[in-house]
Amino acid sequence: MIRLANISNGLVYPHDLVCNFQSQHGHKCKLGYFRIDSMPYDAVIHLLQGGEITIIDGSSHNRMPDALKFGVTTWALVFNRAGHVYDVKVAPWQTMEMLRTAHSNIHRPYVNNLRKLIKYYGWSGGVKIGDGERVQLEVHKNIKYDDKPEIIREQIQRGSVCEKYAYILNVQ
Repeated sequence: MIRLANISNGLVYPHDLVCNFQSQHGHKCKLGYFRIDSMPYDAVIHLLQGGEITIIDGSSHNRMPDALKFGVTTWALVFNRAGHVYDVKVAPWQTMEMLRTAHSNIHRPYVNNLRKLIKYYGWSGGVKIGDGERVQLEVHKNIKYDDKPEIIREQIQRGSVCEKYAYILNVQ
């Protein structure tokens, strides 16, 4: 299991790598819901080889951040598209708009990159998001440092994180 901290609120929690699913992309279909450099290729290769990942983020709200809800879901659909898996619902909240975006030309360059990696590393199957699946989301809710760099830096340096509001998404 690789734990990925989503910039920036995920950085204060224990992690192995960093990913970059941004809220401003998560809000907008025309941006494709995520950037081509959102997921590190180390994590992609890990998934191609049958591994699991957890993406960690924090939110001042009492809901899943749009960066994860829209960005990671659309990314999973694009990942599956690269492996020619088209008939898998990756998350209960998946929408037709996410599916259309995942299959649009905006993600074609990324699909081509993923297909190159599949040639080298193989394909262990498509991914889904949720408890017991190969992609899991861990959301820490009601945090007080939501996108406040000075507080995040201090918490990273101290190595102390309040786990009081930890909530692991259980989406079955």
